[in-house]
Amino acid sequence: MSDARLITGGGASVGAAARAPWQALGKHAGGTPIPSQDGGAVGVGVILFLTVLEVVLVDLMLSAPWARVVALVAGLAAGYLMTGFAIALSAYPHRVAYGAFTVSYGASFHARVPLSLISDVAVRRSLSDQQRTAVIKEGVLSVPVMSTTNLVLTLREPVRVEAGKTVGEVREIRIHAKDPGDALISLRDALEGTVREEAAEPAAKPSAKAPGEVPTWLRRLRWAGLLVLLVEILLVTTGLLDWRIAAGVLVVTEGTLSVLGLVFGAAFISQYRKLRRTGRGRRAALGEAFYSLVPPPIAEMVRHEVSVWGILALAVTFRTQARPGDRRLGRVGFVRQAGVLAAVLVAGGVSLPVLAGVSPFTVVGTVVLLYAAAAATAFATTGRVRPHTLGREDVVLRWGLHHSVRIPLAGISRVEVAGQPGPGSNEDRFTVPGRAPGVLALHLEEPVEAPVRMGVLRPVTSVLVPLADAGAALALVEGRHGEEAR
Repeated sequence: MSDARLITGGGASVGAAARAPWQALGKHAGGTPIPSQDGGAVGVGVILFLTVLEVVLVDLMLSAPWARVVALVAGLAAGYLMTGFAIALSAYPHRVAYGAFTVSYGASFHARVPLSLISDVAVRRSLSDQQRTAVIKEGVLSVPVMSTTNLVLTLREPVRVEAGKTVGEVREIRIHAKDPGDALISLRDALEGTVREEAAEPAAKPSAKAPGEVPTWLRRLRWAGLLVLLVEILLVTTGLLDWRIAAGVLVVTEGTLSVLGLVFGAAFISQYRKLRRTGRGRRAALGEAFYSLVPPPIAEMVRHEVSVWGILALAVTFRTQARPGDRRLGRVGFVRQAGVLAAVLVAGGVSLPVLAGVSPFTVVGTVVLLYAAAAATAFATTGRVRPHTLGREDVVLRWGLHHSVRIPLAGISRVEVAGQPGPGSNEDRFTVPGRAPGVLALHLEEPVEAPVRMGVLRPVTSVLVPLADAGAALALVEGRHGEEAR
């Protein structure tokens, strides 16, 4: 087989992971980048937390100074490499350059496909249940993100791929692009022999950001406070510094955090004003501005806590999240299993200090049990507090503690009562979590973004809603949809 019919590349690379943080901050390579996903912010946050926790625990278990130093160096090196693999997801995008299209998955896989081998490019979404990053199966090289591909490259003839452990003959390549429409245009321009001006030379003026979009420098800076706290914990807990030096470090770090607090305060006000100018309400603008200025893992935890206590407050005052004038699409009663669990946890929390006596352990245990009871109670009442509703212009579907999706009535093409969804996956369909005897199916003219898998948004054209009385909900939606059409 000639070299023209060979696609080369590589698998997981420690060197690429080590270079990823500097690659993300430095000057990007030439050509047209095609991002496959957002940066691994959640992964970076988890890795940093676990690294500090591991270093502290190992340090407490070891007594010899040399062993503690070795463990510290090994822990920091492992944490850096794992962070590099997470950052590489955005540092190494797919790229069109120098007569080839490089398919990448961070520092875990890359393959250089000559443009002369590509006959056609199309946007087509499909799901994959593969466990590995890149798999060749039945002549198809699949490199998904979150088990999803949305761009298909058809090759002129079967070619052999040799990229690390991924070896085989392929005639089609399926990948994921963050913006498949823009990626399609870039690839077709490259196949036609044209070069987009923004790819050939750096733009003289950056494009304007959408209102409410967080600036890049601020997205990077929001990790600074967390990093300072982690370093502070690491230095003080391991005892590598004398307490007097540690006290000085604390003063410096707290001063740094104070400066960052002022910067974030100004940025918060700026974001809030931008969101208000776009028509957001006060509460929505405050929430979006706050969550945009903290790392995603912290934002998710804060959102969860706020949702728990917000749902309990609404339940106690017999209110819901439905807007004035909205109609409920079915009724969801009190979830007995979660309610029973809450009662058991409350009983355990009250009985613990009585049976075991008052001590730091029992106090902590009581607080944990009572908090768990509050969370269980929130889950038990969430169906009543957060109902599916039909408004004058839209349908709002809610589930869990804070997830929701808004569907404009004007975008609904057909409504029907459907059967229970099967176990198979469908990339264009989203099933709202829940159990009910009936299912209302909403078919859309234009896709809407539905949160799936850790909050990642996916465009869907069909939404299935489990409801106790799907027929009554169908009549309501059809009646309101008819009024909207008139």
